[in-house]
Parts: sequence; structure tokens; C-alpha cells
Amino acid sequence: MVESVFVTLLPVGFLTLLFGSGEVFRRKHVDIDGDPPINKAVFLSSKYLILVVWAAMVAHSWGLNLSFVPVPRLSRWLALCFWGLGFGLLFSGRLGLGDSFRIGSQKERTNLTVDGLVRFSRTPMYIGG
Repeated sequence: MVESVFVTLLPVGFLTLLFGSGEVFRRKHVDIDGDPPINKAVFLSSKYLILVVWAAMVAHSWGLNLSFVPVPRLSRWLALCFWGLGFGLLFSGRLGLGDSFRIGSQKERTNLTVDGLVRFSRTPMYIGG
């Protein structure tokens, strides 16, 4: 039960942060979507298909067996650790960008962020995802 709640709260919390901050940006008349550098449908699907993987992980944690092979207990705990680490990077990357966050090429000037995880990777959210 604790595992299921942990696995569920991380993506729900991240999506709440992502879409909640998107609403705050919209109220400030800031377009966080930006301009996609490639075909818009391909660009957006590459961003949002991760939701399918997250949904599968959540469903599996609540008892829907999606595995084709038995998973050893150690592997399961390692996967949970990586799940938590990945979401830690997602949260840290999103929060670290602050008002400079965009889901494409920005349409207006933003501040260059060089602190936090961005110091090591220009796309820390992709590493976490």
C-alpha cells in the first residue's frame, strides 16, 4: 500500500506542479509552450507519451500485473529507488528553472539559468523522465 501511494503521488504531484505553474504563467500572459523546433504533433507527443509509462507504473503498483516475467524483490526495490530519483530530478529541474521554464523555444527573452541541476545539464527534466 505504501509503495502504491509513493508510486502514485510522484507523477500526480509533478503534473500538479507542471500544470499549476502553467496556469500561473497564463495569468501573467506568458506562453510556456513556446515554438516547437520540429513538427508540433511530433514535438508534443514526445513530451506527453511519458504519461503512458507513468500510468502503467501506477497501475502495476496498484495490482494490475503488466509484467511478462516474474520480477525479483531486489529489482523491484531498485526500480522504486530509480523512480524516486527520476522524479526528484524532474521536480528539481522544473523548480530550478523558475520563470524561465518553457516547453519549446521561448517566444520572449528569459533569464539564463545556470544554478542547480542546470549547471550540469541543460535539460535535467529529461534525465529524470
